[in-house]
Amino acid sequence: MIETATRLGSVDTIPENQLISDAMLATLASQHGTPLYVYNLARLRSRLLEIQHAFAKSDVSLFFATMANDRLPVLQMLAAYGVGACVNSIPHLRMAGEAGFSNCKIQFTSTGITENDMRVLQHAGIRTNLDSLSQLKAWFELGAPEGGLRINASSLGAGLEKNRIGVPASSVQEALAMAATLGRSLAGLHIYLGTNFQRPEPMLPTLSAFFELAASIPSLRYINIGGGIGVNYQHEGAEFDIHFFGRSIEFLVNQLQTSLGRHIDVVFEPGRGLAAGCGTFVTSVTDVKDLDGEQIAVVDGSVAIFPRPFHHPETPHRIRHIGTKECLTEKETPTKTLVVGRTTFSRDILGSALLNYDLKVGELLAFDNAGAYSQSMASRFLGQAEPHVEYVNR
Repeated sequence: MIETATRLGSVDTIPENQLISDAMLATLASQHGTPLYVYNLARLRSRLLEIQHAFAKSDVSLFFATMANDRLPVLQMLAAYGVGACVNSIPHLRMAGEAGFSNCKIQFTSTGITENDMRVLQHAGIRTNLDSLSQLKAWFELGAPEGGLRINASSLGAGLEKNRIGVPASSVQEALAMAATLGRSLAGLHIYLGTNFQRPEPMLPTLSAFFELAASIPSLRYINIGGGIGVNYQHEGAEFDIHFFGRSIEFLVNQLQTSLGRHIDVVFEPGRGLAAGCGTFVTSVTDVKDLDGEQIAVVDGSVAIFPRPFHHPETPHRIRHIGTKECLTEKETPTKTLVVGRTTFSRDILGSALLNYDLKVGELLAFDNAGAYSQSMASRFLGQAEPHVEYVNR
């Protein structure tokens, strides 16, 4: 895999909801071949500033969830703008350090942390959120003076679906008693609400209950409210109202700090909602066939290297044909086109789109919002070559 950086001038006008211009993508594909990931760092910076503005009055720190996108130039840019990092593995901890995040700007949150990893985290002084009471006890017994605990969101009884993350809210008193017995401190709480919420409203009742729980902990120094802000992958309907969400969190933070009578560090950890829009995946058509009236376009991409469509087919990416259309025959009625990888895996399906053209071999297709949980989830499955990666800043 080759990674390079390019600064291109404005080659054409980019619609407000489009991520990188068609002309730029076609130029980069011509220069570097496909499959290709293109990350627009200027777009990432713009989205970061938008989120920072939404939380400007709420005394909240932004920490990026590195599992959403672990590309070094992306992490370096975020670190340079004062963002922190939320990591869930020791390799990502090291990567965060390499990218320029200081240890005081990193939180570690995971499940089943080994004793060796706990020692690494304690030696580095990383704030760590444990997923069970037994993990918290092991953390304290290794000598840490304080620790954080993950709270199961559904246990707060505010309507969110059950998941496996964290301990019941009712376990907090047991955690406090354990900490007191060991001469330690329960200093933090973390919550995972879920992922890809399209509206803030379903998140707020659980967050309100979480803040209320946090106010009952005398030793509290910080809370992490997780992420969860969604992406409108089809660019249809309303976008997530990040400004309303920011105002709502501002109210809860002020209420918490007033209740405890002191400052509490509050971390919000966007991943998808921050980085998805900076990335585009570009792939070339290698074959076209008709099957029962449906156009099937085989491409040189695959769910092995662009895996998000496989894991989340319920929220498909918008697919755009890019490049010249003069050589294509426009149709009166759009044709449903199924885009598949060039492998023998029957579920290697990248998505579908209604296209006004019969595609030909060599045509380019672009998948928007590929900047999060896309390349970071790639695998060696199906033996596909790693794609070229290009960074632009315009």
